[in-house]
Amino acid sequence: MPTSTSLPVELWLEIFRWATLTPSTHALYATKYLPFDVMAIHGSDEAKSTKRALSLVCKQWRAWTEPLLYEDIVIPMADLPLGDRMPLCAPSYREDKTATLRIPCAHWVRRVQLPYSSTTVTSPPPSPIKAVEVLASCQSVEVLVRTADTFSPMAFEFETDCPPLPSLKRLDWWHHNEAARTGGINSLSHVLKNAPNLEYLSIGGELWPHFMNEPPVCLPRLTTLHLRRVNAFFVLQMSRWSLPALEHVVFDQIQNADVYWPFWKVFGAQVRTVELGVSLKFYIRDFLSFVFSGCPNLEELNYYVLFTHVPQVEHPQESIRTIGLHAFSNAFFRIGSPEFWSQLRQHFEAFTEANFPSLRRIKLYGEWTPIVKDAEFELLVRPLRDWGCIVEMV
Repeated sequence: MPTSTSLPVELWLEIFRWATLTPSTHALYATKYLPFDVMAIHGSDEAKSTKRALSLVCKQWRAWTEPLLYEDIVIPMADLPLGDRMPLCAPSYREDKTATLRIPCAHWVRRVQLPYSSTTVTSPPPSPIKAVEVLASCQSVEVLVRTADTFSPMAFEFETDCPPLPSLKRLDWWHHNEAARTGGINSLSHVLKNAPNLEYLSIGGELWPHFMNEPPVCLPRLTTLHLRRVNAFFVLQMSRWSLPALEHVVFDQIQNADVYWPFWKVFGAQVRTVELGVSLKFYIRDFLSFVFSGCPNLEELNYYVLFTHVPQVEHPQESIRTIGLHAFSNAFFRIGSPEFWSQLRQHFEAFTEANFPSLRRIKLYGEWTPIVKDAEFELLVRPLRDWGCIVEMV
């Protein structure tokens, strides 16, 4: 059996990379839109334990796996054992959970999770926040995640700052009103201003009215906007932004479909893809009608077929060429039940040539295998195939 000394280093690095990939890896680091490739705001790398185990085998493996071990970090690094924190720390900070990263480790960091508890401001300037110093030293970071810590007492009493983030391509942001008052790294508008190369933005939270006075944001390279859960003030604030490259919009859930009209008015004509998430609110409320009205040039529509109201098409949707349907199940429509087939039938019957004259492809995501094997499914898709629409599993 080959040993670590008989195999090329490049092969070992490839083995370690594949060993630390999980189904969620791409969703954590993605900066480009892919259908149904989303992650919860608190999502984390499932392979962290594997990376730690590999790094403890021997000194050689430690050296080979360090780039993997430190590509995704949480600041403060309380989730790491002391032995894993020490290579990140300068000698005088080895017991400090927010120690400054050395340059050799900092350039490996690609994703940073920065909970608001790590950026509390209890001292007046110029007292620096160590967590911000750590972030500033990560010159290659591509993904930044800001999450609220449930039940954690936090104090935000003085202003803070935000380092330049030229390498940042993705920002996952959950708004915290108390923290935002301090500006800097705690303020969405300040972070966006310092991240000019951002391509993917996911946001959520309830914006207070007085934040409406913040200056508009310009993100020239942003192509994907992922709306987790936002209120009307957040929508109005976004409607003042400049997003010339925006094409893909993902909705996790909605509170009130009507609040998005200002957004559609500003950006609707440039949106090419809309995706709806796993929320029964899309079933209770016909949000697709708002999408059809607000996006006259929509080319691709993706949604969870068992969580979404049947499309009500008042006017032909001439620009839509692709529809993606995810088969994620729920308790209301058990697969194979009469209710299930009724829901599926109503959706497929809506995809007529009259309603969608440019429709060329219906892509099936998720677990469709037991469904497509049923003779009932063939009856549903035959009319589509007869007029040239391709129905395929992805």
